[in-house]
Amino acid sequence: MPELDAKLSKVFDSFNKNLYKTNKITETYIPLVEIFENISKDLEVINNIHEKEPLLDVYLEEEIKKRDLIPLYKKMHVLIQQIKQDIDTFEKELQHGNQLLETFRSHRKIIFENAKKSKEFINKIIDSFNISEFVLKFNVVGTIDLNTIATHIEGRKVGTDIIVPSANLDLIYEEVLKSNNLKFRLVSESVVIYFEKDNVLVIDGTSKKVKICDSAAADFGGKLLEE
Repeated sequence: MPELDAKLSKVFDSFNKNLYKTNKITETYIPLVEIFENISKDLEVINNIHEKEPLLDVYLEEEIKKRDLIPLYKKMHVLIQQIKQDIDTFEKELQHGNQLLETFRSHRKIIFENAKKSKEFINKIIDSFNISEFVLKFNVVGTIDLNTIATHIEGRKVGTDIIVPSANLDLIYEEVLKSNNLKFRLVSESVVIYFEKDNVLVIDGTSKKVKICDSAAADFGGKLLEE
């Protein structure tokens, strides 16, 4: 259906562009918080002088008038109230949008307490998806001795990859993960598992597969990051 494809493409182009715009604008929130903190400190100093040194009120009034501080402050306050009101208006829609997008999540980072927990999680995934073997792929091969690694994990080297039985997961943890410098992933027909650390995994797969992984991760205390 070409017409539907074209319409969806335009919708996603617009959605994508507006998300980039929103994120760019909201990046100013961090320095804005610092500015608000400084304004609060300034007001506290002025208020302390007003309460403790009433004879200086004339000077305070003069400075406030000279610098046009009242209209400046009022303008800021009105703008902040308007932003707050607009955000409150869209809050329910934002929550609904978040739920909708999570339905289609195909990428998940999971943090486990330790390597033992992450390994137990992968074993659960192996059983759930009936994974018989993985293709071990390194992000950068460089000077890695693939033949030696293949021997140690009882796999077989194919080009720059190593095909290893899923039953040899313990060997992967013992032999490959002992080097923190090696970045790699385990590829199967069901999911791809990226190792950022021995306890930090990133799962790529269809949304249905990722949901199964989310559920399995909970059994081993995995923290699901919403990135």
